[in-house]
Amino acid sequence: MINENTPLYNSRITKIYVEFLAKHNPTIDIDSILTSAEMTKYQVEDQAHWFKQYQVDRFNEIVIEKTGNPNIAREAGRYGASSEALGVAKQYVLGLLNLTSLYLLIGKVYPIFSRAVDVKAIKKGPEKVEIVSKPKPGVNEKPFQCENRIGMFESVAKLFTDNLASIHHPVCIHKGGEHCQYLISWEDTPSIFWKRIRNISLLVSILLSATCYFIFPFMTWLLMILIFALVNTIFSLHLVKLEKNKLASSVKSQGNVAQDLLEEMNIRHNNAALVQEIGQATSAILDIDKLIYAIVQIIENRLHFDRGLIMLANNNKTRLVYMAGYGYSNEQEKILCQADFHLDNPASKGVFVVAFKEQRPFLINDISQNSSKLSKRSLDLAKNMGAQSLICVPIVYENESLGILTVDNVKTKKPHTQSDMSLLMGVASQAAISIINARSFQQIQESEKKYRDLVENANSIIMRRDIHGNIIFFNEFAQKFFGYNENEILGKNIIGTILPETKAAQCDLIALTKTLQKDTERQFINENQNILSNGKTVWIAWTYKPIFNDDGNMREVLCIGNDISELKRTEQEKMELEIRLQRAQKMEAIGTLAGGVAHDLNNILSGLVSYPELLLMDIPSESPLRKPLLTIKKSGEKAASIVQDLLTLARRGVSITEVVNLNEIILEYLKSPEFEKLQLYHPGATITTHLDANLFNILGSQVHLSKTIMNLVLNAAEAMPEGGKILIQTENKYIDRPLNGYEQIKEGDYVALTVSDTGIGIAEKDLERIFEPFYSKKVMGRSGTGLGMAVIWGTIKDHNGFIDVKSREGKGTTFKLYFLITNKERISRIHELSVDELMGKGESVLIVDDVEEQRIIASEMLKKLGYKVSALPSGEAAVEFMRNHSADILVLDMIMATGIDGLDTYRRILEFHPGQKAIIVSGFSESDRVKKLQRLGAGAYVKKPYLLESLGKSIRTELDK
Repeated sequence: MINENTPLYNSRITKIYVEFLAKHNPTIDIDSILTSAEMTKYQVEDQAHWFKQYQVDRFNEIVIEKTGNPNIAREAGRYGASSEALGVAKQYVLGLLNLTSLYLLIGKVYPIFSRAVDVKAIKKGPEKVEIVSKPKPGVNEKPFQCENRIGMFESVAKLFTDNLASIHHPVCIHKGGEHCQYLISWEDTPSIFWKRIRNISLLVSILLSATCYFIFPFMTWLLMILIFALVNTIFSLHLVKLEKNKLASSVKSQGNVAQDLLEEMNIRHNNAALVQEIGQATSAILDIDKLIYAIVQIIENRLHFDRGLIMLANNNKTRLVYMAGYGYSNEQEKILCQADFHLDNPASKGVFVVAFKEQRPFLINDISQNSSKLSKRSLDLAKNMGAQSLICVPIVYENESLGILTVDNVKTKKPHTQSDMSLLMGVASQAAISIINARSFQQIQESEKKYRDLVENANSIIMRRDIHGNIIFFNEFAQKFFGYNENEILGKNIIGTILPETKAAQCDLIALTKTLQKDTERQFINENQNILSNGKTVWIAWTYKPIFNDDGNMREVLCIGNDISELKRTEQEKMELEIRLQRAQKMEAIGTLAGGVAHDLNNILSGLVSYPELLLMDIPSESPLRKPLLTIKKSGEKAASIVQDLLTLARRGVSITEVVNLNEIILEYLKSPEFEKLQLYHPGATITTHLDANLFNILGSQVHLSKTIMNLVLNAAEAMPEGGKILIQTENKYIDRPLNGYEQIKEGDYVALTVSDTGIGIAEKDLERIFEPFYSKKVMGRSGTGLGMAVIWGTIKDHNGFIDVKSREGKGTTFKLYFLITNKERISRIHELSVDELMGKGESVLIVDDVEEQRIIASEMLKKLGYKVSALPSGEAAVEFMRNHSADILVLDMIMATGIDGLDTYRRILEFHPGQKAIIVSGFSESDRVKKLQRLGAGAYVKKPYLLESLGKSIRTELDK
């Protein structure tokens, strides 16, 4: 409800009066007039300040008394068109196309000056409008205000016509009317008048010229045309001059307005930046001391006050405590810290205390003039602090006072304004929200501390996730176990992080959620395979407990897990040992049987092979007995071949002391009669080879290895009756963790032989028995002896090697044999590159490998090449080392048995060594994590086992980039 204490009239109106008086009555003491009207000069200058009815009434009364001019209100209104007080209002005026548009929009412009009346405008003609002003309920306007409004409406026309508008005022509230009616009209501008003259003259000239053409002689008519043209040209030039003058005046006015607008934009930008900075700081800082300090620093940087401080109430709200400030000397800060601002003293009249208790701001531009309202203690403090003026605003959150924010000027002496106080109220409101947030955060931290101590110190994985699988909580043990920190894992889905990203895993997640929703009291337990951040898989036994909201809907799942990988590994190893033991016992029994049978058969077969040969020597070539004897002889030879395979299967301790190279054995086989025979019988089989040129040597029996290769290739060809592709491949292979294939392959350096085909494949039920003698799906007697695979098994075991088999029906089969390498008479490959290309230049190399033997081999190689070498056994050790040291290049093992792998090691080192050079080594094939590591900046990928040439070349290439 509007009353006499409601601010209604903007300071711009009073400022127009002050400017008018300063120009036309310079001898009048304006300060005394303002003081008598309970106004201050800084309030008049502050465009955000509004005066009350009794203040403007008193001001006008004194001005009339001092000037003796009863029409001062209307004259001041007329002065408004040239007043600087219009400020932003000029933006509306000069942005319009014409005067009529301005008058029609007066209802939108007028609220800038007054909240006391509602103003509407209606067009009545080309140069005439009607404006109606109606006071709002509770407003008691005076006649001088109506006169002032008439003067302002008159002055508006001067912005366009250089003359005052003509105003007829038939209805007035001060003469019994319900509203004030103003009929406003104005004259055209000179440019419009001359434009009309020019247009009329041009029309008359055209008509006369057309008429005179038929009346006067041609020369006379032509002379008249020239006269008409001259007259119209003179009119046009005069019109152009008037328009140019008007344009120049408009440009000048626009420039002044633009300058004012630019200054206001700078102020608003600065205020917006202040709010933005405070918002950013308060949203990120949850420590109250740091928060208050940040707010104070932003106020210092963004606002024009010399000093500022923030005080907060203590926990009991009995004292205001100094928190932070700027612009104060050390001695003044000491006074503020030691001062007691009592909130529990009802008699306290200090500005800080009253602002806090009554939750209202104070703007004091002269403390001495307000001494009667302040306590002696507050005045003494102001004197000690050198304060003469200040703004103090309360920091309030939902009607709860938290503290106060105060600023003042002691050097610049610039007066404070209502705009300053409004801005600080906004800052205080923002600060209040942030303080409450920070306090709430501290309370939450304290309330959760016991819970976190229990959860974080638990030696179990404790995780909370939502019903969609998104991780909400991950305790410290879980972070260490899986290798993720909170920032990396919170908010991520369990699928693709700790569970494999497969359709089966997604189905299991959905099924588990449905089960928990149905049976709310049941604790569901299961075991599954999980993935660590380095790609390793582990077995975890999970216990699930659903968490429901107030509506009874499941919103989260509490998951507690324990690592059972070792138990699973032990069970798996036990099962595999039993299978291998059974397989070994079976093969041993078969070998013993085969040896005995072969021994007896050899004695029997000697007669079957030898006697037919002797008989054939004595029988003529045309004898009918010759063919049966040849058949007996060939059958005996085939039986002897089977016996020979039985002997190979039965024997153990085959001499494998010979240093051989599988590449040479393969190449010899490909030139052998046996291979030619295979090509003859299997013309549709295409054989390709991928032989590693740097293949290591092995200890073995060339005869037995050659027969093994022959049997594998023959089986591959026979598995492709319609033709297909056979691949023979060799490579150096480093196994840095046991591989579980057809059998478990131990860690070590191997030469791997692969023979794969695209044939019919082997059924899963048959795969387990393929190495048993005579277990074959081929027709016995037509294709082989049935002992080929058994001989391969025996040969591999004699060479202390391992065998892996993978097959899919209709897709083909792959046999991969692993032979331990030997360092005996190792062929050096360094001759393929010059020494200068491989040698180092004293650069430092850090080798990170979890296997000691591998670190030693790599270190010795690189030392021989002239590098300074350091070696560490884990990624964590490498990260700590690189915090305080540097290396020209890293040699990173991709997979390490414990801790972080090569990718995570490199990521952490890049944080404090950007651009660090590195190469990657691994015994496994190139993986996605290797590619991620290379995208981070790592260089070549080198496969183990280490070769001097490949290792030296990769390091030299990377260093020379």
